[in-house]
Amino acid sequence: MKNPYDHLFNEVCFVFVDLSNFGLPDMLPDFIGYIFFAYGIHLLPTFHNLKRWSKNFAIILAVMSFFLELGQWLDYSLLGGIGVQFMQFLFIIFMYWVFQLLLHIHNNKPLEAKTFKTYQKFMAFMLCGFVIQAFSINVDTSMRGNVHFIGSLLQLFAYFLFIFYYRACLKYYKKNNGNKVHSL
Repeated sequence: MKNPYDHLFNEVCFVFVDLSNFGLPDMLPDFIGYIFFAYGIHLLPTFHNLKRWSKNFAIILAVMSFFLELGQWLDYSLLGGIGVQFMQFLFIIFMYWVFQLLLHIHNNKPLEAKTFKTYQKFMAFMLCGFVIQAFSINVDTSMRGNVHFIGSLLQLFAYFLFIFYYRACLKYYKKNNGNKVHSL
């Protein structure tokens, strides 16, 4: 059986690594990351409604992200200036459902506790970073870049939290060979 956590990790890498902030083209498009996420969710061993809903939401985000990035490549602004912020908000909602799914599939109390702690910290960092970035337009122009950087830094912390969580899930998966994951 393929490891679903590898695909979940790949998605987060594709969504978080954005080289366009450094003047380079974004070689890791977000829509490919959402496709990885849908496939990773598909591989999770459960038949819960959260799985179906999360997988469908990932596909919707992949399509929306494709059109948003197509607009950026063609230098055409889809959804105006709020497109990136809107996708970031939808990503936070999506990660809420993914963490809810991950909380319900494990029959391992230490991993379940780690999932819950990671979920709490991840959401706090992501929401704080999102709010700071969203309201950075209300700050003086000379400070806007610094405020936006602080929001990005908070979201980067959330990314690292997910990486540490991924490593714990990977150890659990390798130890159990993917066969002893609880199915609802």
